[in-house]
Amino acid sequence: MKKVNLNKAVKTIEVFYDGRCGMCCTFMKWLEKQERACELISYDYKSSEATAVFRDLLEYHPEKEMVVRMDGEVYQGGEGWVCCLWACAKYRDVAEKINSRLLLPMAKNICQLVSKNRLGVSRLFFRKKNEEIAAEIEKNQEIKCEGGCEE
Repeated sequence: MKKVNLNKAVKTIEVFYDGRCGMCCTFMKWLEKQERACELISYDYKSSEATAVFRDLLEYHPEKEMVVRMDGEVYQGGEGWVCCLWACAKYRDVAEKINSRLLLPMAKNICQLVSKNRLGVSRLFFRKKNEEIAAEIEKNQEIKCEGGCEE
């Protein structure tokens, strides 16, 4: 696992995300509202614009994890989230903390878990009213917790 090179001279960060995923879109809307320390450009990875600016994008399987390009380096998963936080003036200290040898592997694991389940989570939580979410959860009582969830 490579640590992110958090160079204060970074001018632009490019984020390639799934524009059809509610969770991805919600994150991008949040990110775009933040006061930034550098320029942030976001692309739906399926757009022609994305492949025009990053010819090798599909080699990184952006359908599985967000892809971030910063200073010519490509990052995904936990490292990609560090880059996104680094772009936010308010969260640079958090990005530096997560980018440590101890925390970055945990961030990577969390991102992989979320990425693998993002479409299900998106269908359940994003772009729905609370009543719809509650009804969906009620309908799917067979959802089981894997390990450590017993009360």
